[in-house]
Amino acid sequence: MKNLYIIFFAIAFVSCDNIFFEEEFPDNAVSNFEYFWKEYDAKYGLFQVKNIDWDSVYSVYRPQISETSTDEELYSVLVGMLELLNDNHIALAPTSDSDLPYYRSGILGKLGTINDFDLEILKNSYFTTTKFEDPFFTYGILPGNIGYIHIEGFSDMPRYIEKPMDNILSELKDTKAIIIDARGGYGGEDLMGKYIAGRFATEKTLYQKSRIKNGAGENDFTEWEEWYVEPEGDFQYSNPVVVLTHRFTLSARETFCLAMKVLPQVTFVGDTTAGSFSNQINRELPNGWGYSISIGQWVDANGTSYEGLGLVPDIVIQNKKQDVLNGKDEVLEKAMEILN
Repeated sequence: MKNLYIIFFAIAFVSCDNIFFEEEFPDNAVSNFEYFWKEYDAKYGLFQVKNIDWDSVYSVYRPQISETSTDEELYSVLVGMLELLNDNHIALAPTSDSDLPYYRSGILGKLGTINDFDLEILKNSYFTTTKFEDPFFTYGILPGNIGYIHIEGFSDMPRYIEKPMDNILSELKDTKAIIIDARGGYGGEDLMGKYIAGRFATEKTLYQKSRIKNGAGENDFTEWEEWYVEPEGDFQYSNPVVVLTHRFTLSARETFCLAMKVLPQVTFVGDTTAGSFSNQINRELPNGWGYSISIGQWVDANGTSYEGLGLVPDIVIQNKKQDVLNGKDEVLEKAMEILN
């Protein structure tokens, strides 16, 4: 399960616990630094994947903090450490009474907002009519008898989307191809992406493996869990499919892409995805600041991790903001071109 939505619209940080250590931490800059470093040391699952020596990070940043350091100085040091991780699933959120900004690591923290995709503009420019199927699906038929499905979110379990997917695919079953739009929206449940991919699968195929940090040692992880995509629902759509992605395709959207990538009739068009696959947990420092930690490792069926890298589409195209504002979506048009 993915706990993090795409732009952190709201973050509810849980209370601190002492799963891996029971040391008391008073509220001062040194204590908050130590608490933060030790939590990551015990629970962050991607140091090996990202080839980061967390002890060396401590040696560099610990001397920059003293008990008289200000909140601003502590914030600067913690952000510096998080920048090294380049992880879209981690963030630092000072308390609401602070003037310090919310910080997000990774490429999404640098991009800020989506400017290469707008579903409403797309609907007005390319469709005569579209339908919405609760809870997350906008769909319709494009010129050339090509079906289109946009998935807004992945936050519900499969049992809640079986009927919506039946309704959508029943209406699109006679199309010659379908475009699935994984741009925009937010992350959610890996199981939902697995189910949706299964509506397009004709056989059972391994597509990813995952494991979770479960101890303070460097190699303390659960056993690998294997994930398979397999035929789901009363019928499966087997005609060609194109999946559209961009830099804000992340988390459960990316694991959905891993599932779709093993299907032979699927092509990917758009921009490289965000590169953030792991689950994350939300935590709280002694001073009340919230932060998140990626706690696992997600790899494809061959054992390759795409954390911090993202999935590169078969055909790479980046929409320009002004084109989108003018009602033109080059990514969608390329998908339509290769399907016609």
